[in-house]
Amino acid sequence: MKKTTKKTTAPVVTVAVVAAPVVAKATTTAPVATPAPAAPVKAAPAPAKTPIVTAAAPITIEAKINVGFGNKLFVRGQGAGLSWDHGIPLECVDSQTWRLTVPAKDKLQFKLLLNDSVWAQGDDVVAAPGKKVEVTPAF
Repeated sequence: MKKTTKKTTAPVVTVAVVAAPVVAKATTTAPVATPAPAAPVKAAPAPAKTPIVTAAAPITIEAKINVGFGNKLFVRGQGAGLSWDHGIPLECVDSQTWRLTVPAKDKLQFKLLLNDSVWAQGDDVVAAPGKKVEVTPAF
């Protein structure tokens, strides 16, 4: 006779496989620039007590004199394109008024001349930018 063996089945065990999280690796093709630390900010200097003129402001020279028919009034000086060697003519506004306006960044020192040859009496005149100087010359 034959012996029969009984087959027994082993209990079924379920194993859950948990996958590890996928971590992406960063690949860099170029180095990342980090900003340089900013230079310390310095405070602006306190404003000067007297204003500093940086742009040209007009200086107007106005002479009150009747120089006679056919004569002209000239100015010579230093600053704003003036020269002591040759004069610039003033414009005749009316029979008693001669005028010249020049842009200037600094003070202007000048003297008037009749027909660019006879100097006015007295000291040189000084004018500041943005000012109108009225003179009555004597020759």
